[in-house]
Order: sequence, then structure tokens, then C-alpha cells
Amino acid sequence: MVKIGYYIIIFSLKVVSLLPLRVHYFFSDILSFLLCKVFKYRYSTILINLSRSFPELNYKELEKIAKEFYTFLADTIAESVWAYSASREEIGRQVKIEGIEVLENAYNKRKNVAVMLGHIGNWELFTGLPDLKEFYGMNIENKSFTYVYKKPSSKLAHMVINKIRQKHDACSIIESKNIIRHILREKEGKNVFFFICDQCPSARESDYKVEFLNQTTYMLEGPEYIASKVGMPVVYCGVVRRGRRDNTAVLRLICEDASLMPKGEITKTFAKYLEEDIQNNKHTWLWSHRRWKTKRKFYK
Repeated sequence: MVKIGYYIIIFSLKVVSLLPLRVHYFFSDILSFLLCKVFKYRYSTILINLSRSFPELNYKELEKIAKEFYTFLADTIAESVWAYSASREEIGRQVKIEGIEVLENAYNKRKNVAVMLGHIGNWELFTGLPDLKEFYGMNIENKSFTYVYKKPSSKLAHMVINKIRQKHDACSIIESKNIIRHILREKEGKNVFFFICDQCPSARESDYKVEFLNQTTYMLEGPEYIASKVGMPVVYCGVVRRGRRDNTAVLRLICEDASLMPKGEITKTFAKYLEEDIQNNKHTWLWSHRRWKTKRKFYK
């Protein structure tokens, strides 16, 4: 039954994705209206997250950001569907990269690089980038890009997501539970590992806490722990969305050697950079996820 469901979803995705991008944006407008006005998808969660993160804003200002977030969310879904059949060159025209020298310098100095990013902008488009050398002038090959992900509990979701993210053969993907063994095995190679680092960790997954968006926040410690164990340079990647068809990955150096950094400093810097990006583009973070759902006692 899982395989049947998988083939139905992939076939439907393939058919719908062939529509022009402007048509996808038309459906995005409809979806945004439905999510915001009809279904009120996680509306209370979104408003609570926004009000706690921006206590200086009044209710009308928070509502405006929430409405803009629904537009962003619907656009992200529409673009991700469109990208399934779009060529890598077409996807590349939607994505710019700033700070290429930051990544290249880190890549040339060390054997592997860790890149930390959050759920800001349309991160899904980056698994379909065109040739990095030809299109962006980067001295790095696509096969060197590896995206680390947490396997969904649903087998069907796992199969579909894997198919979508590997459709263009523009990168590799690997489960987070296998990443340490993979890095140790590839320590003589040159790889760029992308970690999405702003998920809410369980009580057993992290003791790292930072002040983030006016709230004491636990962060995943895995990316910093892995980078420090093998002495990788760490780069922050912020995805700035200035509008439809306009996404820019901005790369900033966090450190040249994670093994030399005080414990928690890399994660703290990541949180600082991500917060700066959110402050500048408030509606383009994933406000619908329950980032602060885990309640714990905080000790000094």
C-alpha cells in the first residue's frame, strides 16, 4: 500500500509540476487565502510565536506579518512543486549566492565544511541548484554538497521527500543518525555538509540554550558537536527572500576550526545570525512550527 501511495503522489506531482511557474503562483494565492482565512492553519501557534518574539509590536502589526507568512508558506509549497520538473538552470535563475569566497576559503583550507542554516526562505530550492562552477563561478562541484536530514516517522513521507530532494542529482542527502560515521569515513574527501539547525530538540537531544527571539531557547547540539570533533570550519547560510523568483543565500563565516571554539559558542553565533535575518525578513521564517513546545526547567 505504501508503494502504491508513493507512485500516485509522484505521478500527480509530476503532472502538476509541469505547469508554468506563474500558474503555480496563481494557485499559491488561492492556497494562501485558504490557509489564512478559511482553515486558519496553526493560526494561534503563529500569533503566539510572533507575539513572544516581537513584544514591541502591536496586534495589527503581528496580524500583518502572519498574513505575509501565509503568502510565503504557500509560495514555498508552489515553488517546491514547480521545481520537481523545472530544469536546474530554471531553478538557478530563482537563486543567487552571496559570500561565495567565504565558503570557498573554508573549503580550500580544510577537508570538510559544516554549513548551518535555518528554516528561513525557500531552503528546498537549494537541492536543485545548477552546476556550481558554470552557473555561480564556485570552485566546488555539486556532488560535494550533502544535506543532512532527520528521517520522518512516516515511510511514505520519507520516500516522497527523498525522491523530491534527489530528483536533480544536484546534491547528496544523508540521514542525521548516519552523519558521524559518514564524515569519519569521508574525512579525507572534500564535502560541504548542510545542517538545518533550528528544529526543536527533545529533552534528551540537547543541553545547549541561547537567548533567541526574546526567549530562552534550546538548540540542537549535534552540528556543533560533529564539527568540533573533526575540526571543521563552520559557515552560516541565511536565505534572504526579497520576493517571488528572488532568493539569495548569504554565507557568513562562524569559525575556521570548530575544535578551537568554546563549547556552545558556534551555536550561539548561529542563533545570533539567524535572529538578525529573521528581524530583517520577519515573515519568511517557519512560524507555524512549534519551536518552543518543549518546556523545561532552566538552571543557572
